[in-house]
Amino acid sequence: MSSEKEPWSQIPEAGPTVIVIAPPELSSRIAHLIHAEVVAFRTLDDLDRWRAAQADRHASIQIDVVAALEELGSPLAALPEKLQRMFEAFIHQGAVPSVNELEQHWPSRRSFYRTWRECMAESPSSFLRRARGLHAKRLLASGVAAKEAALIAGFSSVDRMRRQLTRKG
Repeated sequence: MSSEKEPWSQIPEAGPTVIVIAPPELSSRIAHLIHAEVVAFRTLDDLDRWRAAQADRHASIQIDVVAALEELGSPLAALPEKLQRMFEAFIHQGAVPSVNELEQHWPSRRSFYRTWRECMAESPSSFLRRARGLHAKRLLASGVAAKEAALIAGFSSVDRMRRQLTRKG
């Protein structure tokens, strides 16, 4: 066949991954011609289901909270049992909670802050900003759009997310 009859042969060399909606035999031909990894879907509905699954995979903040704790030198397993239970209560959520949500797991604000200061090297609000920033970075690295990453990670705007991500320390 000539290249005029094969429109996919005119596709410029792409980056590492290309999404194609076509029958499998055509998708594999495209992958071969452009020398890239192809994620193939038969229909737009299949693509939508895949995107929803990707969003679910990124929804949990567990990885980011654990990483933030380890950055501070306070691994989850080394925390007092009451703090561990508090973290485990929200760790599988899709968004980093507010300080007020953390305080609700304690009989009083005073005991919450006292226990926190004994175990953690930074304030609860600083820790939550750190975890939110790690979550946003992970979302961005996985290809989520900046506006969507900011919303999912719990930032009020893309600008706030950018400021947090460029902040030193």
